[in-house]
Formats: sequence, structure tokens, C-alpha cells
Amino acid sequence: MKFGLALSGGATRGAAHIGAMKALEEAGLVPSWISGTSAGSMVAALYASGYSVDEMEDIALSLTKGIYDTDYLGIISGILQWIIFKNTNWDGLMKGKKLEVLMKKWTDGKWMRDSKIPLAITAVDINSGKTVIFVNNKRILEDDNHTIYRDDVTMYEAVRASIAIPVIFKPIILRGMRLVDGGVTDSVPTDVLKKMGAKKIIGINLGYSGERRTEVNNILEIGNQTIDIMSYRLTKLKTEVSDFIINPHIYDVGMLEVHRIPELIERGYRAVKDNLYSINKAINI
Repeated sequence: MKFGLALSGGATRGAAHIGAMKALEEAGLVPSWISGTSAGSMVAALYASGYSVDEMEDIALSLTKGIYDTDYLGIISGILQWIIFKNTNWDGLMKGKKLEVLMKKWTDGKWMRDSKIPLAITAVDINSGKTVIFVNNKRILEDDNHTIYRDDVTMYEAVRASIAIPVIFKPIILRGMRLVDGGVTDSVPTDVLKKMGAKKIIGINLGYSGERRTEVNNILEIGNQTIDIMSYRLTKLKTEVSDFIINPHIYDVGMLEVHRIPELIERGYRAVKDNLYSINKAINI
């Protein structure tokens, strides 16, 4: 049975998507469409570029905190602007350039149109409030008052836009739009898969699910958790089109805890294994 796979955001928690996909693949469940938001967009882009699950796991295990490039000069400049002028154009703690460069390298600069399977990556135009969905083929998709579809960017540009968690990462200016994290409006992008032709859809939600997190005590975690909470109720409504939502319940992992990536991969793997009967039943009805 063909199915679409929608991958949520989650910062470092996104590594759990790889474990989940590994378990799906072992069960003979290989997605024919894939979509991703924020961290999920990274995994989706790599998979659509032709990487195997094992290759993606190797990439994830090689990551360190060095992928987060704090904009120290921008922070200092922004504070001084506020002190002197009571105004500032400072727009993010991290540049996001290192992740952008890595994604360009890993995807070999491929365009969205070069995707090996139908692909969708979400972002939000912070000025218009519209959801911007980068796809490999927009001919079958129609813009509306809330959504714009584009296929004229590279995969790494689409991912860089999708991972721009407001306040934490600087937005990216692309095709005249100031773009931020797709999770602002669509944390688990299932709707677009339906519009792209998927009859059956599995979603993987790594975000907030109503649990209490006592370790949200710094600007990075507060920013990330804010997006998760904002999208919580919206996600519940939007994922109604999906046939099954996998939730590994990894809310306890912080944004910068890259040392826990092996654990995250395992927990994503186990979440699928524990629900395999229900997953099979949902997409084979």
C-alpha cells in the first residue's frame, strides 16, 4: 500500500524521525510521498535526495553542538541599538548558516524539482502570515488565501526557511519573502500530502502533547516550547486527515541535547515497533 509520511518539527528531537523510518522500512513500509516541517524538513529533504535510512543515521550521529552558530555580533549590536535608540533590527540568536551549508553539501545543491519522490517542505512568510509550501511539482497544487506553493528553490533553501524558529534562528529572505519555521502554522504537514495524491498518510509528531516540561528555563527552550504550544491544538485539527499519528513522546529532550541523538533514534524506532500492528491496519484498510 502506498502512503505519505509527514514529519514534524522538534529541533534535535528530529533525529527520532530516522529511527521511526528505519522501523517502517524494516516492516516493508516505504513512503511514496514525504513532507516535513523544521527538523522534519531536513530528514525529508535528505530522504528525497536519495539517502538511505542508514546513511541519514550516520549523518545524525556525526552532528555536534557546532551546528548552532550563535550570532554574537548581532546580539551585541541589537542590545546597543535598543539602549541607544529604543529600537532594534536584531532578528535571531543564531545565523543558521552552518546548517544551510551542511544541507547544501548533503543535498548536492539539488532543486526541489530534482526530488526522487514527491516532496513538500513548509515555511511561513512572517510578513503576510501565509504558509509557504515548497514542493517538487506545483502544477497539481493551487494557491489560496492562506497558502502559496513554490517549486523554484533548492532543497537546502527550503530547509533553511523551514528551520527558522522565530527569535532563535534568523529568518531567511527568499523570493521576496521573509520566511520562518513552518511549525508556526503547520507542525505536521499532512494536508499537503493529501493534495499531492496520497490516499493514506502517517504522521510523526515530535512536538508538545500537553506534558509539563520543567526544564524550559532559557531563551532557546522558551522559544522552541512556545512554537510547540502554539501549534499543539492546530496540529490536533490538521492531523485529522491522517490515518495514524506516531508520537514517540520525547518532549523531555532539549533543543541542544545533540549528545542524546542515539537515544532519540532508538526511541523513534521503538515507537513504530510498538505500534506496527495499528500502523499496518490503518494504511491497509
